[in-house]
Amino acid sequence: MPLGGLEEETVAKVLIVAQDQILIENLNRELPPERSFKVGVAASGFDAGIQAESFHPDCIIVDFSIGRTEALQICQNLRRNAEFTDIILIALLPDDGSANNFDRSSINETFRKPFDAALLAERLRTLIGVRKELV
Repeated sequence: MPLGGLEEETVAKVLIVAQDQILIENLNRELPPERSFKVGVAASGFDAGIQAESFHPDCIIVDFSIGRTEALQICQNLRRNAEFTDIILIALLPDDGSANNFDRSSINETFRKPFDAALLAERLRTLIGVRKELV
């Protein structure tokens, strides 16, 4: 049975922008539908824009391994669009020091890779749970 507008209130929608299949699988495992999560995946900035428009996520996780410039552009473009100013943006930064020096004002949280996917999932429950009642 379709929930329509009720789904917006009861499900935490997370869009993962990444190309790393292991990362995507780990996050999908930690953010299952039975724990009130709906996950979408985008592999590029273009795809992320399309998914954000149609999926209406509460949170977007951007893996900087897709390329620092593209990842920053995704974050900045989302913040410039009034429709997406309230979206929680989480950056997954590589542990090679390449993403240390940039303006983080458009990003809510950062996680340095490798990280514990369960810890990120718990943080998402906290951040999104402030806005929604998650079961």
